[in-house]
This record gives sequence, C-alpha cells and structure tokens, in this order.
Amino acid sequence: MLMTCQGDLQLNTLTIDTATSLEIVTVAAGDNVADESSPVGSSHSVTLFNRIQAALEKTGITAGGLDLIGVGTGPGSFTGIRIAVTTTRMLAQVLSVPLVGVSSTLLHAVSVPGNPGDRVLVAFDAKKKRVFGALYMITDNRLMPEVLLQPGDYEPETLFRNAHGKGNLYTLGDGIELYREKAGDTEFTHMDNFIPEGRIITDLVHSLYISEPDRYTDFNSVVPMYARKSDAEIMKKIKAETRQDKK
Repeated sequence: MLMTCQGDLQLNTLTIDTATSLEIVTVAAGDNVADESSPVGSSHSVTLFNRIQAALEKTGITAGGLDLIGVGTGPGSFTGIRIAVTTTRMLAQVLSVPLVGVSSTLLHAVSVPGNPGDRVLVAFDAKKKRVFGALYMITDNRLMPEVLLQPGDYEPETLFRNAHGKGNLYTLGDGIELYREKAGDTEFTHMDNFIPEGRIITDLVHSLYISEPDRYTDFNSVVPMYARKSDAEIMKKIKAETRQDKK
C-alpha cells in the first residue's frame, strides 16, 4: 500500500479541491484518513469549512496540528478554484506550513484503478460545449501518470480523438456524461459518480512535497489554473477592441 511517510517522516495533511461540483476534503494523520468528499448542491463556501472541521475531528487533530496542505488548482469552475486556492493560501500562511498546488484533473486521475498502459480521460463540464479536461496514461508509479494531453479547455472530440491506444480507457467527470456521444467509436469505461480516494490523494500531495520541499514553502506561488478567460474578461477585451476600432 502507498503510505504517507518516507522513512520516519509522517505528515498530517489536509487536501481540498473545489474546482467541480464535487467537494474534495480529506485529512490524513498517520494511518488515519478521514474522507469528507461529496457532491454539493450549493456554493462550496457554504460547506467547505464544516467539512474540513469534520475531517479534522475524525482524525483527532486540530488545524494547528497540520504539517502540510494540498489544493487542486483547476482547471474547473472559476469560483470553485478561487475558493480552494484562497482558503488554502490563508491556512498555509496562518499555520506556517507548506502548500502544494496540483492540477484538479491529476487529483482525480491518480485514484482510477487500472494497469500500466491504461489511459484515464478526465473531463469536467466547461459550458459552451467544451470541457476542462486532461488525458493521462497509467505508469508503474501510480502517482506519476504520463501526461498525454495537458490540463486545459478542450472540445470533447479532441480528448476522445487523442485517447485511442492499447489498453483500457477509463473516463470520469460530468463532461463525459454530457458529451459521451462525441466519443464516436472510442470504447471506454466510465467511472460513474467517481470520488477520488483520500489516501491516494494524500500520497500524491505528500510525494510532490517530498520530491521538492523548497518549492512549496511560499504559498504565494500557488495560483489558480483557470485554462480560460472569464466571460467578464472576454467582454472587457471585446469592448476595448470595439473602442479601438472606432478611433
């Protein structure tokens, strides 16, 4: 089993992700892991802190006992990403602990069961007939899949078109459920109502930190991965270009 330790080092770790309608909250304290991840029907700002507190209580530690924090940085919902990144940056600053940012698609992908050579396609609904997604291939190191398509803003057809290959193709996310007809003749196994495993998420965050501890000491270095400009930014650009054309 993958463990959240290296040698005698164990890190009490909180990891959250709110880039999608699935609110991921997990706390690991040694071998004790508390998963409070669940779909939410309202804003993450309403439920997030209650879930964090519940997970801490289940592991028997307080926020002050945390050694490490991990956060999904997107791509996904603009508001959701901001909530997670802002919350964890605040906690990392107050608690003086390292903060590890990791793409939300990878946080999901590493929990998919499969064998080396199998592919994992992650796709979250991005509206406008597009998805926030990525494509990975499982390797011998479960926590380090090969990136076949970087996390970004895609047409569903693009992800499926690039997903052909040997081995099985696993898919997850509401983007697949909405646009599965775009798969054409691509065969895949969809992970319905998929919730990443807290132990594996923690192992991912922990391994990233252990590999480059100095990289994660500055919480300001963790920034949202939006993958797309917001509607407000697009409209601002259009108006600026329109004004420029009238001159």
